[in-house]
Amino acid sequence: MLDGKGDLDTMKALVAYGTRYGSTTDIANKIGEILKKQGADVDIINLQKERIKDISHYDLIIIGSGIKMGSWTKKALGFLKKFESELAGKRVAFFVSCMSAHHPDKREEASEKYLLGIARRYPRVKPFKYGLFGGLIDVNRYGAGTRFIMKRFPEEFEKDGIDVNKTNDFRNWDEIQKWAKELNISRKK
Repeated sequence: MLDGKGDLDTMKALVAYGTRYGSTTDIANKIGEILKKQGADVDIINLQKERIKDISHYDLIIIGSGIKMGSWTKKALGFLKKFESELAGKRVAFFVSCMSAHHPDKREEASEKYLLGIARRYPRVKPFKYGLFGGLIDVNRYGAGTRFIMKRFPEEFEKDGIDVNKTNDFRNWDEIQKWAKELNISRKK
């Protein structure tokens, strides 16, 4: 368990996220890398693998989730529920990794549902920044059931520009880096 205690002179940031197949891990690591380059002391925590005991020493908390079947991961939502009161007094940002992000005609709806909608569910948390990032489809990362469906109905995926026989990476790394840099770690609450 982590207690979030760090040097008082260095901004302490937490990137806490939920992922199912690893795409969100890659994004969280990139965000953490950018913040570290800017001088922050950063903890990057996969909520599926680690529990966080205390967030009181963090100046900036970034919470992210992969989206599958229209939902955040249970662990990321559990983190928001557990720490809603404490997050109310922190600089908070949300990000998601979802396939709707790479469709210009679906971005607004995805932002409303997966970012603003989640913020409304936890009204004491006031994110100052939201990130909507594309996802990764790699059939080799999925279980047998998902692989079967994708291979059985490839035309459903092809409509969205997805080739089920190869890795489809819709994450825009320039966009992710720009977003992370704009978190402005020098500005403490």
